[in-house]
Amino acid sequence: MFSRMTLVARTFAVLAAATMLITGIGCGGNSGSGTGSTTPTPGGSTASSSSGTDTPAGTETSTGAATSDTTAEAPPESKYKIHETDVLLLSYPDDPNTINLLTSNDSVSTAFQRFVYETFATQDMSDPKVWEPRLAESWEFDEENLEYTFHLRKGVLWHPITYPDGTVVKDVEFTAADVEFSFDCLMNKFVEAAPLRSYYTDPDPETGEQIPRITMTVVDDYTVKVKWAKPYMMADEFTLGSLPILPQHVYSLDEGRQLISLDFTSKEFGDAFNQHWANLTMCGTGPLIFGTWDKGEQVTLRRNDQYWGDEFPFSEVVYQYITNEETLRQKGLQGKLDWTSFRQVDHYVAAKEHPNVKDGKVKLVDYPTTGYRFMGYNQEREIFRDKKVRWAMSHATPVDQIIRDIYQGYAQRVTGPFAPSSPFYDKSLQPVEFNIEKAKQLMREAGWEDTNANGVVDKEINGKRVEFEFDLMIFADSQTYASIGQLIQSEFRKIGIKVQITPAKWALMLEKLNAKEFDATILGWAANWRSDPYQIWHGSQADVEKSSNNIGYRNPKVDKLIEELQVTVNEKKQIELYQQIHQLIYEDQPYTFLYSDDGLAAYDGRLEDVRTYEGLRPFIDMSEWRSSQPRLSTGE
Repeated sequence: MFSRMTLVARTFAVLAAATMLITGIGCGGNSGSGTGSTTPTPGGSTASSSSGTDTPAGTETSTGAATSDTTAEAPPESKYKIHETDVLLLSYPDDPNTINLLTSNDSVSTAFQRFVYETFATQDMSDPKVWEPRLAESWEFDEENLEYTFHLRKGVLWHPITYPDGTVVKDVEFTAADVEFSFDCLMNKFVEAAPLRSYYTDPDPETGEQIPRITMTVVDDYTVKVKWAKPYMMADEFTLGSLPILPQHVYSLDEGRQLISLDFTSKEFGDAFNQHWANLTMCGTGPLIFGTWDKGEQVTLRRNDQYWGDEFPFSEVVYQYITNEETLRQKGLQGKLDWTSFRQVDHYVAAKEHPNVKDGKVKLVDYPTTGYRFMGYNQEREIFRDKKVRWAMSHATPVDQIIRDIYQGYAQRVTGPFAPSSPFYDKSLQPVEFNIEKAKQLMREAGWEDTNANGVVDKEINGKRVEFEFDLMIFADSQTYASIGQLIQSEFRKIGIKVQITPAKWALMLEKLNAKEFDATILGWAANWRSDPYQIWHGSQADVEKSSNNIGYRNPKVDKLIEELQVTVNEKKQIELYQQIHQLIYEDQPYTFLYSDDGLAAYDGRLEDVRTYEGLRPFIDMSEWRSSQPRLSTGE
């Protein structure tokens, strides 16, 4: 199995290489950093985005320190010591259905994973062009052969793991066998990791089958080679920082500690991996060790005393399950949470007058993000297939009012799927004008009329008279999304469209998105400063089970541009291709693009060295934080 073609994806405990759905308003500061992907998120403040680099995939490094001549300026050394006991209290909005590093694709699971798992290297938060060694001590890149050689760090131990029969296994060393196993798992087409796999495959032009475009070779226990079949614009991001590395001694065994299959690429293994007993736990090599997950209550992580690197500044990290936005606000302002991402902007604005904020016991921060919100239309539904209809709905969506009244100015309009602050975003495209009369005109042009005078337009489709009505799925625990949904419902009624708002818990939303069992939805992508649009926008992903192209978008012109972009390393040409893709998606309006919202948060005044970073999600780095006074328990 050593020289088989394999796939890669994901980043240092976060979806580093794949676009990620934002889970819950205000998940901002808790999600992991990424390298060039997008992730789904359900709620208000953008979860976490990661920025890619401008460095072409042909830069050599023999030390493994950076892929450019730039050296990031290290944060100043803290004057505060690390305490033996110090609990960091955070929150999360809903339980994911899995925390398996390969099959999860949301910002909540990503937040849990961030300091538990590691990759070959990570990008410096202050300068994404700089790569810091993690599981690889050093590496070389052969520009001519497009091949990376990684020299793995010796003596790194996997966290202890308790098997279903109660057996505790510890002191297992990380080796190249784990890297190969992880590649094989991701390569397995039966493993539910389509969003990640999409970055490492190309569709066969004749059969449409996904063909891996990298090979992986194990040289010895501490050396592996990764070779790309052709140039890739984000090869550094998706090789250095996006390989999810899992322990073979855990995920290759069933509940009875028997080998699931000798072939890690088989259907037998893939099906078992998707339902694996360890999908509700985590076993990594990072500075934090998984403790407990009591669904509907909390997730606990504890400091790894055997960690090979710097000591984590907190002895325990506790994520408390908080769905109620008022409860979250009160806990944050009363110092019962260390970091609180506000899910409602009015809570943030009102917090400025809170006594604890005025006294400095709680501090507020707002910061730019690179994600965006949208209303997406399932193109499998006949009513959404006409471009004029989608433009009509965009014209009937009062985005400026949403930003003014609901976000109180803490958001900016977007016209497409790329970060507005990046050069890849086409700033010449104007936001769709809110114009009810124009929307009505487009609906008439598309053949929709109210023939029975009941207030809902209708049309004959496939011999049947169909009224234009649909369910709008929103995250159940977001009052912000509820307010936006009600506003859209009211405006759409004016153009003869009946909208039924359907709240759903996050796990259920993911199930419906994966199965394409929805009409339309309001969501967000935790995008990156630079990202590969293939995952969400390439037509080959429209029919792939559990892919990120859950609306079924197809445009052959967009596909061709994406394929050209992927093999383009010249930045000027990349910008041209990105903007052409932006223009075509804008013309199609498969999403009504809404806004990119600011991260809004409060943190306990005991925390020091809290910085925000503009490029990489989650825009903060908890490993830099220190405290002037330790929190000795969750009750303090």
